[in-house]
Amino acid sequence: MGFDAAVEAGIAAFCAGEEPPRDEEVWERLTGAGVEPWLAERLLIFLPMAYTRRLLPEVSFPDGLLTPGGRVRLSAEPVFVAALGRAQRAGRDEVGRIAMRSSEFNLINNALYAGSQLSDLMLSEATLVKDLEPVEQGDGGVPSPRAAFEDFLRGHGIPLDGATKTSAEVFVRPAPAGVVMAQVDFAVSHPALARPWLVESFAGYGTTWREAIGGAVNKFRFGALHPIVDGLLRPGAAPDQVERERYEHPSGAFELVLGAQLNLLTDRPVPSVGPLLDRLLEVLRAEPLTRKVHALRLFTAYHDGRLQTNEVLLDSEPWSPGEAVVADSRAPLPAGRVAVRIFGLLVPAGNA
Repeated sequence: MGFDAAVEAGIAAFCAGEEPPRDEEVWERLTGAGVEPWLAERLLIFLPMAYTRRLLPEVSFPDGLLTPGGRVRLSAEPVFVAALGRAQRAGRDEVGRIAMRSSEFNLINNALYAGSQLSDLMLSEATLVKDLEPVEQGDGGVPSPRAAFEDFLRGHGIPLDGATKTSAEVFVRPAPAGVVMAQVDFAVSHPALARPWLVESFAGYGTTWREAIGGAVNKFRFGALHPIVDGLLRPGAAPDQVERERYEHPSGAFELVLGAQLNLLTDRPVPSVGPLLDRLLEVLRAEPLTRKVHALRLFTAYHDGRLQTNEVLLDSEPWSPGEAVVADSRAPLPAGRVAVRIFGLLVPAGNA
């Protein structure tokens, strides 16, 4: 079970607000957003310990934690291991905010004031006044999008080894009280791609982490997963989930492998973006393309016919000629809110 997303939930709980929150506040932020108590407890205890090790690598830290029921080996606790890995790429403010909550940090700080040197310190194992909650089956209320991505690929018979690399990272976004907002960046690296990495970002929100992350994962599954599978990783593995059409380009012929159109922010019928996509493809003929796999993504949002969001990405980078086409186009609905997203891959016809 992956705890990468759970660690991000814990970091968000520690770092929310202008002032460092009390343990009770961190606990409430976690459990109030659906984190199960056994996981919330480990995040509350293990994150400060992991960040102290990141802040003070010169110190010899023990691998154990003493409880009334016996010794807990930290390296055998997957939540601690995930927290320690995440701490290695944390920023200075984040490290300071979380590490200074640790009892180990306070012991080290007191020893330094007493004249000790960091390199000479060897800490004894920290002691808990009660046993940790037993680990329960499942994700603890915070699903891992990385694990979900890998499960999707295995389901399509795609091995997770060799030249193909995948990743899915959670980024927590500011949200009103009682709401969780998460952005998930799904990334793929493959030798056939025009750029080293293809990245597709999806946002989700809800009252719990399961709702927020689950919403982002579902958008990815319906909007981008199948073109990636069928157009890049295993052609023909998802024929009923994509549309294929030939695309003539001065650099040579491609096959456009297109995913489903996602209609957001409205429950009304939304016209197809096919005509707009055709205009984008026409303008794309002026761009030099290598004989590699290129990604094209359109995301627009409107309010009462006015353009609010205009994102056209070519190979995961903003493509200004495409955005100019969108800016000169009409809204799919004349009133209310509506957003449309569509993603596809341009696969050299000789490799299709």
